[in-house]
Amino acid sequence: MATQQTPPGPRGLPVVGNTHQWARDPCSFRERCAEQYGPVANYELLGWDTYMVTDPDEIERILVADSDRFPKHTDSNEELKDIVGDGLITSEGDLWERQREAIQPAFYMDHIREYADIMVARSEEASQRWRAGEPMEMRAEMTRLTLEILVDAMFGRDIDIEARGIPEAVEAFQKPMQPSYQPITFFAPDWTPLPFLRRAHRAHDHLHAQIDDIIEQRRRDDDDRDDLVSMLLAADTAMDDEQIRDEMMTFLFAGHETTALTLTFLWDLLSRNPAAADRLRTELDETLDGRPTIEDVFELDYTKAVVKEAMRLYPPAHEIRREPAEDVEIAGFHVPEGSLLILPTWVMHRDERFWDDPEQFRPVRFLDDDADRPEFAYFPFGGGPRHCIGHRFAMTEAQLVVATLAREWCFDRQYDGLDVSAAVTLQPKGDVTMVPRRR
Repeated sequence: MATQQTPPGPRGLPVVGNTHQWARDPCSFRERCAEQYGPVANYELLGWDTYMVTDPDEIERILVADSDRFPKHTDSNEELKDIVGDGLITSEGDLWERQREAIQPAFYMDHIREYADIMVARSEEASQRWRAGEPMEMRAEMTRLTLEILVDAMFGRDIDIEARGIPEAVEAFQKPMQPSYQPITFFAPDWTPLPFLRRAHRAHDHLHAQIDDIIEQRRRDDDDRDDLVSMLLAADTAMDDEQIRDEMMTFLFAGHETTALTLTFLWDLLSRNPAAADRLRTELDETLDGRPTIEDVFELDYTKAVVKEAMRLYPPAHEIRREPAEDVEIAGFHVPEGSLLILPTWVMHRDERFWDDPEQFRPVRFLDDDADRPEFAYFPFGGGPRHCIGHRFAMTEAQLVVATLAREWCFDRQYDGLDVSAAVTLQPKGDVTMVPRRR
């Protein structure tokens, strides 16, 4: 080891370390640490010796070049395993490689082309539910829409998710991870008789039962299907039913919420930036001939830029966690084995070194030549071998949802500002109430 120098960082308190500073506003805390302490900042978070890295070259090394030396953070990963089992997001080593090999074909472009019709059809159904002038909670609407799209892709459109109680179960299942509940969730034992935790456990069992029933149906079904469950059952790297169920639970937990959040933040940003909204709708009017198709996605450059800029300002995955498998040197500082590494997407996406006017919503920045910007100044889907397997699906979905809905509707905010909370994902703190109006 070339150096034993410890990175600088904020002073903490006995026992709690810097947890109290972080808890008040994680995003602002991390921004201050990056500004005051440089490429590696050391602090204590929830008992973990934590090192936040904001050097894009070092982030690339951690996620890509030396990814084997930086596995997922053990404690954080174990918490997720309690929720989703050994799905793709939590597994490691040979198991993860087999899972990735089996699941990856579902997200090749030829399959995404098939999913595109589902994305547009479900968006049209959502549009038909709305009434001009009637307020609606945008996050709830986008969550319902992206869940419908995901379940159709996972199980097929013949599955009646309402009759099976899947939306209500997913909502209860995810409740403990919401900002207002997470402090209790983190510190309370699993057996604590809190109503929201009991509902979450019942929802977990209900989803298990529903997925097991669908898997059994698909095993008896001789039809040629392209949904994810059928593909996994037919894969050469065959999984047993329990493993397939864990994969489905993983996608239900993480596969729709991030896109729903991106869309929620996007509609908020467009409502505050009418010039960008006008340019978006002009592109849609000039490009689309009828309902959007997968071919249109490749022509909607500004629409794609709007989605990417929304994810820059409000990345649902606001941080990535890793840990060194051995003592390492990062940006000239000593970082010990087993510590928590934070790669703060939020901070990097708003860093003045890489972004002009970083607080401003400017989709055109993604139309300009950004060759001089380091690759890992922007990484909403992670990077390296463990980058988000569904990133093409998510980008296609977001663009087709926006293209379908923005042609018909404008949305007016019924709130002043949008405060966010950095829980497992970046989420609005309160309701995102908007009033739809026809164009």
